[in-house]
Amino acid sequence: MVNFFEHQQQAKRNTGLLVVLFLVAFTLIIGLVAVVTAAIFGGIAVQQNGEYQFSWQPIAWVVVIVGGGILIAMLVKWLSLKPGGHVVAESLGGVRIEPNSTDPLERRILNVVEEMAIAANMPVPAVYLLPNEANINAFAAGYESKDAVIGLTRGAVETFSREQLQAVVAHEFSHILNGDMRLNIRLIAALAGILLIAHVGRIFLQSARFSSSRRRGNGNALPLVGLALFIIGYIGVFFGNIIKAAVSRQREYLADAAAVQFTRNPEALSGALQQIGAREYGSKIAHTNADETAHLFFGQALSSWFTLMATHPPLDRRIKRIQPSWNGRYPKPSKAMVQSTAEQQASQPQPSALNRLAMLALPALLLERVRSPKQAPQFIRDMMVGQLLGENHPQLSELSAAQQLALVELAIPALRVAGDSDRLALLKDLEQLEQSDDLFHWCLYQLLARQLTESKRFKEKIDNAEAFAATVVALKRAEQQQSLNLKQLELALNTCKSWSPKAKQPLVQKWVETVTSDQHISETERKLVATLCACIEEPLPDEMLTNSAS
Repeated sequence: MVNFFEHQQQAKRNTGLLVVLFLVAFTLIIGLVAVVTAAIFGGIAVQQNGEYQFSWQPIAWVVVIVGGGILIAMLVKWLSLKPGGHVVAESLGGVRIEPNSTDPLERRILNVVEEMAIAANMPVPAVYLLPNEANINAFAAGYESKDAVIGLTRGAVETFSREQLQAVVAHEFSHILNGDMRLNIRLIAALAGILLIAHVGRIFLQSARFSSSRRRGNGNALPLVGLALFIIGYIGVFFGNIIKAAVSRQREYLADAAAVQFTRNPEALSGALQQIGAREYGSKIAHTNADETAHLFFGQALSSWFTLMATHPPLDRRIKRIQPSWNGRYPKPSKAMVQSTAEQQASQPQPSALNRLAMLALPALLLERVRSPKQAPQFIRDMMVGQLLGENHPQLSELSAAQQLALVELAIPALRVAGDSDRLALLKDLEQLEQSDDLFHWCLYQLLARQLTESKRFKEKIDNAEAFAATVVALKRAEQQQSLNLKQLELALNTCKSWSPKAKQPLVQKWVETVTSDQHISETERKLVATLCACIEEPLPDEMLTNSAS
């Protein structure tokens, strides 16, 4: 029996060690540049007895200048990527799929992404199709969940069966939930900073060559400095890429294990990887920008003859980890989009623990409305504020808490692209819930506000222990229908949302212990835990999934 939990823990430990190694290498590069530059300009002298004498002032100045330059380059790169995953997707030729698309191919992608988002208890991310990429691949990009995107190549969508597509999307969702997107952007920015050293070195070399005719007979240290920076910079980039690739390989192992834990279907993920191996060009990405973003993809996006530079583990090793019984032979390439009618019907989503969306049995008319950028703002307003104002919406008043939460999560993509006036009007109406005694609808308001407004609004935080206690107290008081300190709870959610996935797990477990202390989970408790988890971007624990569609 494969222990996927152990695989996850091992991948996390290895990632931590590699990130530390990256920081050490980063520091050594700055130090080496400082020492070499200072030596060229006389900061290091050899005494008559053979000992070295260091002039620390020029060395310190070089450290400040080089370190500052690298940090500025990192900041510029980070700011260019921070607006959201759409920047990465569009740089790869991606085309955003409209949330209310009726195109069969696009609808197939959206349905699977929606299913997995609801199963993960998180807002549906934007979805991009890479129409010019015929090979099989996928990626997740963004700095946080509100700007996250899922991207799929045309080859992946046309190849994978529904179960395989679910497994691959689950793999990408695990990157979002594990904080890999933020780590990836930081690695890209760090390498941009190191690359600056080589670029400056090249500029110095070119400047020295241009001015050499004017300075004949004069000592000119600029070529030596340029050459040193050029060599150190590219050596740094080389080893930085090796470490980045190693980090990426560990995160891929982690995402594979998490996807299997999520879908309970190792054969589907194994089958998706085997389809890559069955093709001559596998998961290769043709776009010129693939080099910088290769570590974001599901499969190896670039050819790599040097194993240490490979951003992904070997296919056969990944498959063996997931399915130890695999015989090592790849199947014939398949095309899911040419299935017979019977095969397509058999592959349609069925109610299951994974497919909570099917279990919720949401009316088709309501799904149509939440997917429409024109209709979604008014629909969400009627569902959440109408009852508070005593308005009569019979169909909406019959919705369960689980259905309301799912509709909010499904509406996020449409609300993001809705007209500014409609979106602002919705947020203005929803402010009436800001002081609501109904914790469930207050949490729904918090979820929407955190997804649709500027992040700086939710920057204020409190002490970690205080935040932990405040959420537990709120759960207890809400079940007993006692008054709540909503301002304190908002600050607590701001604080908890910034924690790492590992730090959030004890908090969610404490919530579960709180609601199960009487050996029974009421529907009120279930919906409160679900909305609190959604607010801090943490998936629902297994204990909450049973009968969660009620």
